[in-house]
Amino acid sequence: MKNQKIALPALSLAATMMLAACGGGGGGSSNTGAAAPASGASTPVVGTAIAPQTSVPASTYAAATMQSAAFSQLNAYRLAMGVGELKQDTILDSAAQAHALYLDANLGNGSITALSHNEVSTLSNYYEATPLSRAQKAGAPVTEWIGEEAAAGNPQANATAYASDCIGQYLNSVYHLEGATSNQETVGIGFTQSTANYVNYTCVLDYGQVSGVSGTPQGNGLDQAAGQQMSTTAIATSPLANETGVALTLRAESPNSVPDVAAPGRPVFVRVRADKPGDVLTVTSFTLTAANGSVVPARIIVPRAALTGSTSAATADVNNELPSGVAFLVPLAPLTANTTYTASFSGARDGSPISKSWPYSTGAN
Repeated sequence: MKNQKIALPALSLAATMMLAACGGGGGGSSNTGAAAPASGASTPVVGTAIAPQTSVPASTYAAATMQSAAFSQLNAYRLAMGVGELKQDTILDSAAQAHALYLDANLGNGSITALSHNEVSTLSNYYEATPLSRAQKAGAPVTEWIGEEAAAGNPQANATAYASDCIGQYLNSVYHLEGATSNQETVGIGFTQSTANYVNYTCVLDYGQVSGVSGTPQGNGLDQAAGQQMSTTAIATSPLANETGVALTLRAESPNSVPDVAAPGRPVFVRVRADKPGDVLTVTSFTLTAANGSVVPARIIVPRAALTGSTSAATADVNNELPSGVAFLVPLAPLTANTTYTASFSGARDGSPISKSWPYSTGAN
């Protein structure tokens, strides 16, 4: 829908602690240590939305880097899901790297204790206040919509492992799974694991969107009517059909989608196209069944607008963060390792019945 925008919250994870998202803000000051503006991104073509991209140019990231591995991993997942690959944007690389440096330095020196999309002008490595202003400072056009996700985590063995941990945090959440598999078109990736006072890493993904956009871009958000749009009959899911090695638990994020659940399992996600006014995905039934036939106790979460017409078992997103066209099933306890599950969904997109049932298998931990 033309005026519905998707705001992207910050992912908030380190394996040893919960890093709350959102906060701060600031205005122009020194950007010492931040990445320099880049050039080389493709010229935006503002017009209608586009179909999911099934191929994109090879990235220019150096081989054996976290960025190269993360680009490949995220695009492979998005392609399999049917929501389209993302092109590399070197301008967004600079903006994302600048914010990764800011987070790394200020978590390390104690100036901040939580991840945030906003930067404070008096702190180390300040670049610009918001994802949008950082992208524009790096050279993004003023018409481009910008969304951002950020995470932190423990040291890993190599670049591929850093990428897997960062992307895995997004995919094993609620709001950030939705954000990482949404209708953006491009991506820039920032990564830092270099500050002696902060041994953990920070990773930042900045997303760009130009096709079909309208209105004034937000500080951090995507236009739901723009970018890559699936067909009206497509159903995208995560975990993927027949996916293996699926995580057992939901990775903690801020805001918390299930604040009253002590140890939720890895969510199940359904997405349909919802770019027009009034588009809605209602849920008739949404279940997860183990190989032994037992139904997993779980909570169905939908945008508030989808409660009408959905099963009475559905609950509204407590943070009002989810856009139209999505539904989540969150197990109330961790899943069992090395187990095959079957997810089953039935409902309607704008009143037209849809259904899907698919298996996937968990990993060892």
